[in-house]
Amino acid sequence: MKLRNKKTGEILGSLGSFIIQNPNGINCETITKYDSLAELNEEWEDYKEPKKHYFTIDDDGVLVCRTAGDFLNEELCRQIGNYFETREEAERALNKLKALKRLKDKGLVIGKCVRNQTGTYSVLLSWDDVPPVRKDVDADMRLVFGGED
Repeated sequence: MKLRNKKTGEILGSLGSFIIQNPNGINCETITKYDSLAELNEEWEDYKEPKKHYFTIDDDGVLVCRTAGDFLNEELCRQIGNYFETREEAERALNKLKALKRLKDKGLVIGKCVRNQTGTYSVLLSWDDVPPVRKDVDADMRLVFGGED
């Protein structure tokens, strides 16, 4: 149980920090001693953590705001990278997916991955036919793969 101080907004993690009565005279560390529940309730109230939200991309390409713990496939969404802390992060991912689809529709072929001598990796890209005009694909290539000229 968590409690929130009505005046200061302070949040305490457990009722164990409060002593309402101490009939056994056991010495406990206290914040404040309250002689009754009514006195405690004047200063403190129950506190419930706000539910955390996250975003996923639905199967029809729509961003969905979900409440943590309420969606059966939450862990699966995390595992496949379809779990985003903010709407902006989800929108960026969706835009990249759309750009990759446009590039593939124009004939982009993603080839094998090659490890360079420096330990970095390069992915070989090609076009299955004549490459499209650069201006037709430049923005999508930058969005999907990043980088400068």
